[in-house]
Amino acid sequence: MNKYKITIDGNNFDVTVNVTDHNKANVEVNGIAYDVVYESKNVAASTPVTRKTSAPAAPQVQVSAPQAAATSASSIKAPLPGTISAINVKVGDQVKRGDTVVVMEAMKMENNIVASKDGKVKTIHVNTGQSVAQDDKLIDLE
Repeated sequence: MNKYKITIDGNNFDVTVNVTDHNKANVEVNGIAYDVVYESKNVAASTPVTRKTSAPAAPQVQVSAPQAAATSASSIKAPLPGTISAINVKVGDQVKRGDTVVVMEAMKMENNIVASKDGKVKTIHVNTGQSVAQDDKLIDLE
């Protein structure tokens, strides 16, 4: 378990990361727990790495809704308050578990919201640019 104090644009966050699998972790941000799926882009470099002088981009994190908040196995809900940046599917699309269906900006970070199971997109409850609250329905799968 690793604990961090992170400041983003002047906002402070207490973050605890507990890696549970090779690509999964439990992450707690300011007391709110999330199950996170991540992809490591670290590779061993045989030559020195040159860094840009600009600020690094925010990491891409896939966040799934907390299990306790899921009231319907076929609904994908907002894991935290934010704004919908992109909708990557349309009604009738087939999705696989882990596919990114919605990109949501929350706490100044882009969060990939993924399908929790294989299925067909039945209903899309949000539009790009729309603000959502935690546990709002984003997409229904059948």
